[in-house]
Amino acid sequence: MKDHRIADKLIEQRFEEISKKTDALPKTQVNYIFVTDTHADEYLLKDESGKLTVFEPEDTVNDRINQIAKHLEIAVNIANKNDNIDFIAVGGDLMNAYCIKGKEHVLSNLHRSVAPLKNSLKPVLIAFGNHDDNAFQFLNPNIPAAEREWIISDKDWKEKVTDLFPGADGEVHDDRYEYSKYYYYDLKKKRTRIIILDTMDCRRPFDENGVVNGEMRLKRICYTDQQLDWLVNRAMTAPADYNYIFISHMGIDSAVNSNRMLGGETLREIIRAFQSRSSYSFSYTDINGEEITVNADFPESISGKILFYSFGHQHSEAILYSEDINLWQVATGCENMRGGEGEGGSDASVKWKILNNRREGDETETCIDIISAGTEVCHKFNIGPGDDAEMPYKCE
Repeated sequence: MKDHRIADKLIEQRFEEISKKTDALPKTQVNYIFVTDTHADEYLLKDESGKLTVFEPEDTVNDRINQIAKHLEIAVNIANKNDNIDFIAVGGDLMNAYCIKGKEHVLSNLHRSVAPLKNSLKPVLIAFGNHDDNAFQFLNPNIPAAEREWIISDKDWKEKVTDLFPGADGEVHDDRYEYSKYYYYDLKKKRTRIIILDTMDCRRPFDENGVVNGEMRLKRICYTDQQLDWLVNRAMTAPADYNYIFISHMGIDSAVNSNRMLGGETLREIIRAFQSRSSYSFSYTDINGEEITVNADFPESISGKILFYSFGHQHSEAILYSEDINLWQVATGCENMRGGEGEGGSDASVKWKILNNRREGDETETCIDIISAGTEVCHKFNIGPGDDAEMPYKCE
């Protein structure tokens, strides 16, 4: 294992510097640590015949897992020491999902990498990523025949991942589906509701043991109609003075994703209606064949606003102001030394910064953001490569 003590010290010093800056901001700001795309488990390598069946050396895997765990340990320690940090958010893709050793092996690596998060005194809110069910490998024809037992089901994700971390007792899921991977969490002292969206909300049936017994591959990337119905009729019904923060693995729509996001335009219209105190309606057919009409009606009596939208997925940095919905969408890079680079968004007008200047031995080893979100201005402070940013909202 490599010696990262110098880098750890530099990272801790950077956290302390940022803490002083957040301390100087208004006490009403919501401050959180955001980390994403750890991809902590094994990568498959090609053998001489070109098949992805050769695993990385064990030392390489252990070094990556230990490094991620160490960085998260520093983040947790700083969050625990700093009263201004309200929660820790993980933007998805905790695992890599190119493993054919089964779900328990993948979950074991995952638990090792994120174990420090269990020591957080602040809530830990985790979004689901497109790699997080160990089915992503089925997209590659060179992978050996898939087994249902490899798949991490919705039941597994809730019981063996998100329920293990502080804050789980306060998460409010869709009461129509107890294993929904979208939920909200209230910061009552800050009068702010944190909404975690699921960009891979394509449910597959599973048995009582959590073994998937239906379609194994997720066929699309989407915010389902039922999730958006829940968003309007349950999640966005906080008291009128509450603000909102959205966290997801991917951005709102295809303009800030390398993948087409089904349901993204509907989400955008819901946000637009809320920000402008207007109405929006959409209809869909539920799983029972019933036609459902969703009416999003946000009255003038609402005084809160949507403060911020955090996401990952791209392994790149983007700081984007969406003027039509008066919202900052911000992606950070990838907390994974093997990563650190990635494809830019599909929209050439979005200025992605590829974080390819990662170096072992200094503070650029890690890639974590601290977000400070307020009604008038938001801030992004980076640890590692990337840029700090001050993001004011236009006067309405």
